[in-house]
Amino acid sequence: MLIISHRDQHESVAALNRASSSFVSCMTTLANTLIGVRPHVPDSSSRARKLQLLATGVYAPGTGVAREIVSLPAPRILRIYNVRTGEPALRANGTTARVVLSLDDAVVESTEHLQIGGVRFELVVRQFIDVQEKSSVSTSIRLQRMSDGCVAPSLVRVDYGIDDSAVNEYLGSSRWLTARYYDIESCRQGDRHFSAIVVTDEHRLRYDVQVEPSPHSGAHTSTWSDVEQGCVISATFDFSMADCRHLFTCWQVRPALEFPCSGQVRAMSEFLDIESEHRALWAAIWKSHFVQIDANQAPVELGVKYAVFQLLQHGTGPQHPERGFISPARGLTSTYHSGATFFDTELHKCIFWIWNDPIMARALIDYRYLHLEDAVRFANATGFSGARFPEASNDRGGENGPRYVLLYPSAEITREWSVDEVLHISANVCYAVHRYWTVTRDDAYMSDRGSEIAMACARFSVSALTWSDSKQAYVVNRVMGPDEYHYHVDNSFYTNYSLSWCIQFALSLIDLGLVREFRADEVAHWRRLASSIYLPWMEADGISIPEEFDGYANLPDTPLRVAKGSGPQFVSELERHSAEKMENFPSKVIKQADVVLLLSLFPQHFSHEVKRAALAFYEPRTVHESSLSYGPHAVLAADVGESSACADFIARASRYNLDFTKVDDYGNGLHLSAYAGAWQGLVEGMAGLRVEGDGLSFRPQLPEQWNSYQFTICFRGRRLHVTVPANGAIQIEHDGNSLPVQWRADGRAHCCGACA
Repeated sequence: MLIISHRDQHESVAALNRASSSFVSCMTTLANTLIGVRPHVPDSSSRARKLQLLATGVYAPGTGVAREIVSLPAPRILRIYNVRTGEPALRANGTTARVVLSLDDAVVESTEHLQIGGVRFELVVRQFIDVQEKSSVSTSIRLQRMSDGCVAPSLVRVDYGIDDSAVNEYLGSSRWLTARYYDIESCRQGDRHFSAIVVTDEHRLRYDVQVEPSPHSGAHTSTWSDVEQGCVISATFDFSMADCRHLFTCWQVRPALEFPCSGQVRAMSEFLDIESEHRALWAAIWKSHFVQIDANQAPVELGVKYAVFQLLQHGTGPQHPERGFISPARGLTSTYHSGATFFDTELHKCIFWIWNDPIMARALIDYRYLHLEDAVRFANATGFSGARFPEASNDRGGENGPRYVLLYPSAEITREWSVDEVLHISANVCYAVHRYWTVTRDDAYMSDRGSEIAMACARFSVSALTWSDSKQAYVVNRVMGPDEYHYHVDNSFYTNYSLSWCIQFALSLIDLGLVREFRADEVAHWRRLASSIYLPWMEADGISIPEEFDGYANLPDTPLRVAKGSGPQFVSELERHSAEKMENFPSKVIKQADVVLLLSLFPQHFSHEVKRAALAFYEPRTVHESSLSYGPHAVLAADVGESSACADFIARASRYNLDFTKVDDYGNGLHLSAYAGAWQGLVEGMAGLRVEGDGLSFRPQLPEQWNSYQFTICFRGRRLHVTVPANGAIQIEHDGNSLPVQWRADGRAHCCGACA
């Protein structure tokens, strides 16, 4: 059984068996800014073992894409067996295994019962990542004899080491086509440790692995290596004098400048100190990033904790903002999408970090800045000017989306159009810059890097527009918006509006004097163009709302998704089949509403009437096949006063993997941007957080099924603790002191004007 725990809350998520082991190992991934590691999961399937370790920056030329993140091997338990007979340990009949992820301290513990020679043993494996050392993983292994047998084995051996079963699946999702991008080059052994060199075409990685038996364990260790089986430390336990034996392991992976000498061996007491420090550090992390919903033990309570926990994991540890930081679509939990980053990083994950740790947010933006020249080259190669950031961007900043996808097992070739037709990414990058600056008021960054990004993105936006005599406006033809069910469309409202906003934002920076170099004639052209960009509108229940794209209103309607079930809201197998085949849908059904996303990004740009009517029209026609869909819907639902709908969307976003993903043979990874969307739904939606001038404003709501909620944010150097104890009430604290709140006629609570 997979159990997620936080304080006194414990939720059983899924039964544990070979079919579900890949899902369980994904859900319990331990990570930080450098590595993502799958923990020990009993009775793992071959697919679960394909992914063991992902490391930031370790990519290789890919299969079907330009580059992909490399699935690397990780030290782990390889075998447990009777020393004298060689009989392997097997799952004891009639027993079930358990894996528990503790959100409080980022520790995974697995428990299983094994049978060796008629004797039952209990194996408990506890694992965590040392956040401070970044790449150090510690594991405690306890083997306890539970019963005597006719032929009780007195000597039991545990082999712990590296093997080469980790491989990449095609596009991170096809179990039938795999590739291995590394080799175990060499290994050197010591008494209780070994060092190995793992190489790819571009990287040399050094693994230092140590195994330490507890004192008086009656255990001795030996190390060995084999070209076929990798590097191993064997620990032999003597159960003739005691029933319980402990083993501690610690390993680290880092760039290898040369072959290591014998590693420094740690004493067992150091392992205990490391774990104590680890727990204390996570207590401090949770204090700084506290979030809680009191909803009478409803699933959303643990869902939001799990969502924020996974986001925090991927942003903890020492950061190097000057180098930038790529955030893969699935973080370091899966090779799905090949480790590329997409626009959801800027619109969701980056916004989470802007409010939680601006240094991390700036590192995400700097990844784009450091690849600005690559974006310029991509724009020029595709017939545009300025900087065109790719729809899928790899570790080198290059375009990484496949133009053709090989479907298995049918072997059909499907055209993927997003690489060519998605034109809104640069505007999304610009939006993240704008939000970072708005919250932090980091004028130095804007003057140095932010304005350069904005100007390059604006130049691309201008080059994407063409004049239409028939519409007497600038248009963008043959595009794909965030809704991937319709491509080759003209004048996507989301795309056109985003490009227009991007140009106007760059102009505002020029007016503020934050742009050092520009051409007067170019800027004059931008000013004329910005007010002449075509935006399609349509009627819905007598109200004019943004039209998804030109001609959308004339498409046949689709059955409305009125009854809400779990997961994507397909109304027929034909719809599901069309989505899987990436077909161009002929009806009004949409994957994720572009218009709802846009209105959630710019709530102040549209009237309450337009937002309410647009949500009422588009949501019942939305499949929500993308996990990115729920967060924007939560924000917009709260913005129009539908707090119960907002609460439902928050629950769906935060629990996307917990509730909606396919458990058997799962390989898709964790949907971190959905988790960030859940946090946005709570903070920017339910609490109504906005920046106004030098301060903040809120419009707190409390749905009927909730009792209260709390969260923390970082605003211009001060960390604030916000509590909504009742509908229409709010409390804001800094360092334990309550801050004054001023209520105004617009129904918003204003605070922190002195924070600037």
